[in-house]
Amino acid sequence: MIMLLGLVGLGLGLSQPAEARKVALIIGNSDYEFASPLTNPKNDVALIAASAAEANFDDVVVVENLGITEFETALRDFRKIADGAEVAMVYFAGHGIEGKGQNWLIPVDAKLNSDRDLPFEAIELSLITDTMAGAQVRMIVLDACRNSPFGQKWQSGTRAVNRGLASVEADDVIVIYAAAPGQTASDGHGVNSPFAQSLAKRLPEQDLPLQLLGGSVRDDVLVATDGDQRPFVSASVTGTPIYLVPRSAGGGQGAPIQYVVENVVITCVKQTETFGEDEIYLIINNGQRLPEENGSKYDIGKGEQWSLAQSFSSTAPISITIMEDDPIGDHDRIGIVETGTAVGSYTKTFTYDRGEYTVSYDVRLAS
Repeated sequence: MIMLLGLVGLGLGLSQPAEARKVALIIGNSDYEFASPLTNPKNDVALIAASAAEANFDDVVVVENLGITEFETALRDFRKIADGAEVAMVYFAGHGIEGKGQNWLIPVDAKLNSDRDLPFEAIELSLITDTMAGAQVRMIVLDACRNSPFGQKWQSGTRAVNRGLASVEADDVIVIYAAAPGQTASDGHGVNSPFAQSLAKRLPEQDLPLQLLGGSVRDDVLVATDGDQRPFVSASVTGTPIYLVPRSAGGGQGAPIQYVVENVVITCVKQTETFGEDEIYLIINNGQRLPEENGSKYDIGKGEQWSLAQSFSSTAPISITIMEDDPIGDHDRIGIVETGTAVGSYTKTFTYDRGEYTVSYDVRLAS
């Protein structure tokens, strides 16, 4: 199954503060009339609903096997619940496809003889987002089918509709896919998909900001699938941590947790030099840029090795974005290292443009 999670922060535009409520709509579509039925949605829906309850959601609404009319009714009813909430989440498990450049959720009674039927028989992703417009923070979780169930019979004149969901790009959104856009993800061999298992584990985790939820799930899935399934994260949202679960057991006015990321070593070895030396720099989520000199970058040519040792300390987990500028003017993001909150030593490797980028670091809590 392909899974996507989007988070939209809209608190600055509200005239009144949101109530401290968290609400969720959990949808599972299994019994499709004109497409292949699915086994896992009913299991994943039960798992995620239990996880949301553990994360202290105030209202968790569970509905299953929705046709187009029932789907629209469920969204309309949930809109009233979501209005004024601090956090609203919609989780959907079932068939989902990309068509006409948009992402669509498929009701159980959809026939979809061609992509021209999508606006009449399917639910476009923006309708889900609009449903939760009255909430301060919106989350969308799509646990959609591996491949289009209608791909073989569609005769689209513009593109094949057979793998994955389309990339979603918007400001103030965190989008987390169970696999890279256009790729597919595994259902696994158990009653739940690897992605659903990790999401259920991470959703009620204390001290985990929503901004790092996707990275934590991604790391879990990579381990669970031996690297075969690589979730994809796209983020454009405030750096102020947003927590589903209160940060510390016992409450009180104690000092915030201080995370220390130390012994950071970034090594890069370029294998090609088509147009000349590339330029590397780092962006840290605490606002720091390395190298710190204004506009400076690290030059690296073919066969050269570049490394940097650095330590960071912050009340929020650190993320490190590796950027590369090439001589022809391209600005490329090599990858993002989300260090998380688990104490330990880690190594992560990115391969890009025939170059290899290795990041090692240690995480500890300040004493």
